[in-house]
Amino acid sequence: MRARACCKSAVTRRGLAALTVVVGLAAAAQAEPSLSADLSAHQITLGSDAASRSVTVFGTVDTPGDIVVVVRGPDAEAVERRGPFGDFWLTAHRIAFAGVPDYYAVYASAPLDGIVPPEIQAQHQIGLANLRFQIQTSQPDPTLVQASRLALIAQRQTAGVYASTIGKVGFVNDHLFRATLTFPADAPPGSYFVEALLFRDKALVGGQTISLVVATTGGGAAIAGAAGPNPLLYAALGALAATIVATGIFFLAVRRRLSRVKARPEAPRRPTPAKRSRR
Repeated sequence: MRARACCKSAVTRRGLAALTVVVGLAAAAQAEPSLSADLSAHQITLGSDAASRSVTVFGTVDTPGDIVVVVRGPDAEAVERRGPFGDFWLTAHRIAFAGVPDYYAVYASAPLDGIVPPEIQAQHQIGLANLRFQIQTSQPDPTLVQASRLALIAQRQTAGVYASTIGKVGFVNDHLFRATLTFPADAPPGSYFVEALLFRDKALVGGQTISLVVATTGGGAAIAGAAGPNPLLYAALGALAATIVATGIFFLAVRRRLSRVKARPEAPRRPTPAKRSRR
């Protein structure tokens, strides 16, 4: 009888312990702030009017907090040339990157540095300063890599495919948020990712990633022309440089040859024997 009672009490204790764990997990799940987000459209075709180039991201949160939205276009490869004379191809070093987004923008419900710590910004690549590119060039100069990275970002900011400022996320009430994402007319086509992140007391407590397909009717090539130099200009400059170098080598060779001729000592002349007179 005592053995049965002991077994029953042990089973009871195990059951209560398991129930306590389940109840605790359920309570923790209910207490954890969560975020649910979606887009007004999951595919857009870019046109000349701003309405056709806009999509709304909206969502709800269980508890009040701050929202950061990161929009990232398809990743691609990019090449930047850096050297003592700028990007002149004869003297510049070729720095190749991979994992470079064709489009990038950030939206936030408050100033970014006030709601997201720097380490989390770096970890989630929030902000242009935290974009990480994969270096494809073997044994590159770190100084040239950094200069090439900054030049590539500046070029894409000028092209309008990297947003220079932080967009605005608004709250309808404490639980409902929304933001209007507007794309430039020449935004590159492809699969985009919209990441909505929930922060509370500078801690990341929730997030969701949504896919967006961007289609265009010929604007995709604009970024290629804006991000890289004109190949015809490079060809003309290359031909001019080759001509100058060849001409310089020719004149240098002629000058050396003339200097050798002038420096060569003249051989002494032998005296002409006098003619003997016949008697």
